[in-house]
Amino acid sequence: MLRSKPFLTYFLICAIPLLLLAVLNYWNGMRSANSTIQSILEEDVHAFTAGVDLWLENEGNKVLKLAVTPDIQRVASDPSLRKSVHATLKSAWDFSLFKSLALFDRDRQPLWFSTTTQQWEIWDAGVNNAVRSQLPRPDDRVWTAQGNVLFERPVEDGSRNVGVEFAAPIHNESGLGNEGSVVAILDLERLLAQPSRAFESNSGRDSSLPLIVVSDRFGNVVFKSPQADSTGSDATASAPMPRLNMTVTATRSTAQFISSARRWGIGGFVLALLLASLAAFVVDQFVRNRSRGIARVTEDLSAIAKGELDRRIVLQSSDDARAIADNINVMTAQLRAQIAREEESRQFESFIRLSAMLTHDLKNAIEGLSLTVNNMDRHFDNEQFRIDALKGLTNATDKLKAIVARLSRPVSSLSGEHKRPTKTDLIPILNRVIAMTAEPIRGKHTIQIKLPTSLVALADAARIEEVMENLILNAIEAMNEKGGTLTIEAGPDRNGAPTFSVSDTGPGMSRTFIETRLFRPFSTTKKNGIGLGLYTCREVIRATGGSIDVESVEGAGTTFRVVLPSIPHDRRN
Repeated sequence: MLRSKPFLTYFLICAIPLLLLAVLNYWNGMRSANSTIQSILEEDVHAFTAGVDLWLENEGNKVLKLAVTPDIQRVASDPSLRKSVHATLKSAWDFSLFKSLALFDRDRQPLWFSTTTQQWEIWDAGVNNAVRSQLPRPDDRVWTAQGNVLFERPVEDGSRNVGVEFAAPIHNESGLGNEGSVVAILDLERLLAQPSRAFESNSGRDSSLPLIVVSDRFGNVVFKSPQADSTGSDATASAPMPRLNMTVTATRSTAQFISSARRWGIGGFVLALLLASLAAFVVDQFVRNRSRGIARVTEDLSAIAKGELDRRIVLQSSDDARAIADNINVMTAQLRAQIAREEESRQFESFIRLSAMLTHDLKNAIEGLSLTVNNMDRHFDNEQFRIDALKGLTNATDKLKAIVARLSRPVSSLSGEHKRPTKTDLIPILNRVIAMTAEPIRGKHTIQIKLPTSLVALADAARIEEVMENLILNAIEAMNEKGGTLTIEAGPDRNGAPTFSVSDTGPGMSRTFIETRLFRPFSTTKKNGIGLGLYTCREVIRATGGSIDVESVEGAGTTFRVVLPSIPHDRRN
């Protein structure tokens, strides 16, 4: 007979698999909590940046509307009338978010001014130098601008971002001459405080509010929300605001989000210890009668604890430890079933994702091929068309082969798809995509192409080509068969970053759709759409280090603009 083992030994043997389950449950709960926190932070950042853009549009429209006011146009043409409409201007316009505003005549001399200390005063020679230094200076472009246009640019004071300047020309009543300008400096702190107040409405739902911090490109903190609770361990999410040359960061305390997961995890540990104690007690009671059965149980439990979950404890029916063995067998069977279900769920999720991605790529390839084939009847006699069509068919065939190749390696198709960006000339890629997708429909729609000879960026050439193809095909589908104008432009932006845009004159999109659904996966308005096109475009561009923006007017059309990282000067040489 084998000697009986102490209670602590049996407790440890029983506790190990249960604690493994408790650890797995705790880890999974904490991972879900962290994922929830990150998702909420990304929504916080998106809501804030969308709010800033909306307030910028509203305040810019105020300046533009002021420039086209008949009274302003008459005064700009005849400064002697400025006193007659002075009272009307002071009461009719709200520029509370601006730190300074001024109206200039055609000689670039101020007519009225408004600062943080003086509101809508008529300019005269006695104004002191302190007020004079607060007046904004017009953007030089405003003096030669045609039509009702608004110029916007960040204002920097040495190594600090201090505001946003709006400038609009004032035309005479005939609209043929430039009689002056309206120039205003938007106060950043007051502007950024407006969208931050939107979080206060959620204070009843959440016990904590996000800490919103906005920094300029020099590292200075321009705005910090006053209502936030950021005690304890914090999680953050950031996003750029290109219009302001600033970055917004949202921070939330993680304590509220992980406390529930932590309680459940601790409860799992307590339950595991209780069950282990109970099992050890039962084993200890029967060990003296059936030491051999207990030895077998101990051996098998050790194997299970080492990861042999397929191990099954087999005892004779007359053995007193048979009940314990059966319970342990049930427990390990449930553990195996749980692991199998999780594995099946991961495989099914991977299959759905791979199928959706390949279906979307296959759809784009077929649409490009269909455009070429549908135009063969009308243009087949054109030798240049046949050459372009042959190139298009070759490209489509290569894409179909690539899709088939991806089916043979599903693991690499689902992960690691974003290669390291390299020096890439975007213009040859754009020309190739245009020849494949846009040129075949030139008979149905007007196509306007504005491309430089070369535009170098840091990008993955293959993936950025898919982005271009997807944006152009979306624009063509948006215009349907009614006819419209497709515009494709490229070139450096005002910061020197390489950018390209695709515009259509389709039905456009609502602001609500853009904010809530546009870039979400599996969200689409097309009858046969998958909803991965724009989501994939955004992920590819983000992986490259760039950004994608959309401007849309319902009933007028949509423009997608992509900004990519540029090559530093030392690498260009």
